[in-house]
Order: sequence, then structure tokens, then C-alpha cells
Amino acid sequence: MRKKLILVTIILLGAVLLSACAGGATRGMSWPGLATDGNLAYLSDGPFVFAVSLGDGRQVWKYPGERNNKLVFYAPPTVTPDGLIIVGSAGTDHSLIALNPNDINPDTNAPFEAWKFTGARDHWVAAPLVFENKLFAVNADGNLYVLDLQDSQSAKDATVVELNGGRLWAQPTTDGERVYITSLDHTVFAVDVNTNDVVWQKDLGGAVPGSAVLGADGMLYVGSLASQLEKFDPATGDHQTVLEAENWIWSTPGVDGDTLYFGDVAGNFSSFDTSTGKLNWKPVKPDAAITAGPLVREDHILVATESGSVFALDRDGKVLWTEAIGGKIYTTPVAAGDVTVVAPLETDFYLVALDANGRQVWTFTPEN
Repeated sequence: MRKKLILVTIILLGAVLLSACAGGATRGMSWPGLATDGNLAYLSDGPFVFAVSLGDGRQVWKYPGERNNKLVFYAPPTVTPDGLIIVGSAGTDHSLIALNPNDINPDTNAPFEAWKFTGARDHWVAAPLVFENKLFAVNADGNLYVLDLQDSQSAKDATVVELNGGRLWAQPTTDGERVYITSLDHTVFAVDVNTNDVVWQKDLGGAVPGSAVLGADGMLYVGSLASQLEKFDPATGDHQTVLEAENWIWSTPGVDGDTLYFGDVAGNFSSFDTSTGKLNWKPVKPDAAITAGPLVREDHILVATESGSVFALDRDGKVLWTEAIGGKIYTTPVAAGDVTVVAPLETDFYLVALDANGRQVWTFTPEN
């Protein structure tokens, strides 16, 4: 019960922050968004989006150059194939902004905007999905916005798909035929990638804060706050419960061939075989609630916990090493070459990079 109360607190704090005026926002009131293009890490953290060198943790730029009380950033940035950084604001300015990191304003050291979409009615929490020449972006107003990216300088208009899905907080997923969208209002939607028609929608009986994932068997898997892992037929939406977790499944599962890795807020970490429908081993219990998604790496699986620890496990569930970073970790770590970047809360630094053995390579704290 204690862990559920913690998560309820997180949800309420996030909802209050993300719907409130950005002027009073301070770091630590919601979890930051994190992404990488292999050269830089992009951190959405309150008033700014930071670009950080993966080599040494140096700040390369921040956007905007000066604080704008209408802008707040917590949605993970999305990197497009042509190198734009797209991020949505959770402030009173509900813009979806495309930044050009190759076009820096020399006066502010901030990237110029390639374009800005202003048609949404609420804040942005989820990272957009790029597929072919389209951007699929879900907003807390319950709508899916589909933007054409063929002309990266003028993607200002969007096709609006009204899902009435309440708060949409997770990045969409696609198999090339349909886009799958999860909702805090218990619903999973499938939208035709070409026509933008809603193909099906299903109620899971519990909020779904994480994204759906596609297994190697071609099925769609979704974890929910109903403490269940569900398997969907992507074409029809027919689904069944394949696993009863001990507690809420908050984050997006990690996919590794036939295996799905996921944690719950009771602190259990599980490995599920989609080919057999069974767990590969008895759930491992690191040290606290698991709300960040697992990170599948070549030699190990990384698990971050609410206690501020990072655990590396092998494919058999054996703990290889542990690094106590401190603070709390709710954001899924990202991999970039030889390092893993983690964005904790309640620490003096905003980012920390770990090597393959869990040793700290660098930390990042914004410049004044």
C-alpha cells in the first residue's frame, strides 16, 4: 500500500505541475525526459531542454536561451532522421517545437526553431513517434496529432484524431500498419497508419502510463495499473491476461527477442518468455519500486529504482553490479555507445553517465 501511495503522489504532483502555470515550476516536481542521438544527450527538465556531450558531460546548448515562464519541459525529446529535436511544452504555451541543433543562435547559444505546432489544447508529456515522413504526437487533451514531416520547415498543421482517451502520457508504438496508443483512462487504441482511422479500442480496467511494445511473436504487450500484463492481437484488439503481477506495472517493458523485461511498484523485476507464456526465472527484487523502464544492453539489463540505485542483471536474473546514484530515478536510462545516461531527481547533478561496469564517467550540472 505504501508504494501505491508514493505513486499516487507522483501522479498528482505531475498532473498539478503539468496543468499549472509554468512560472512557478521548480526542478524535482516531476520526472525529466531523456533521449540521445548517439552524440549528445537531450534532457527536458523544467524551464529548459539541455544538450549534453556524451564524451564529457559538457553543456553544448540549452533551449530557450532565457527562461520563458510559459514553457515547461518534461516530455522526452524525439530525434528525427534529419536531426531535428522535437519536444513538447507542459506549460501554458502548449507548443510542440522542432529545434535545429545545427543552427545555433550566437547571441543566446540556443538552437533556432525549425517549426512550432500550436494546435494542441493541453500539455505534452509523451515523446512523439516518427514513422516514415509522419510525426505521431499524443497530447493530454486526448487527441493524436499527425504531422507531415516531408518539409521540415513548415510542419505547422496537423490531422487531429480525436481519441477521447483522457491523459495520453506514453509514446505511441507502431508495427508499420497501425499506431498503438495507451491512456491513463484505461484504454488502448489502434489507429491506421495511413488513414488515421481508429481501428479498435479496448478498456483494460486500469491506467496505462507506459507504452505498448511489440513482441517477437508479433503480438502487442501492455502493462497496466491493474497489475496485469496483457497480450493483444494487433489486428483485432482481442486480448488476454498473460501474467498477474504483484503490483502496478508502471513503465514500458523492455524487449529482447522472445523476452519481455518489466518491473512493478512492489519492486519486483520479471523476465517473461513470450514463446512459452511463462516467467524465465523467479522475479528479482532489487531495493525499491521500479517505475523507470528497463534498458536492454548487449551484456546486461539495467534496472533503475526509486531508491536511486541502478542494477545490472544478466539474462538469467543474476545481479552483476549495483551503483547507488542517490536521489530517486523515475526516468528510463538511455544507452549511447559505451555509456548509459541516467537522470535522477533530488541530486546535485542532473545527469550521470555510467560505464559498462557501473562506474561513474561524468556528471552534468547546468551552467549558470
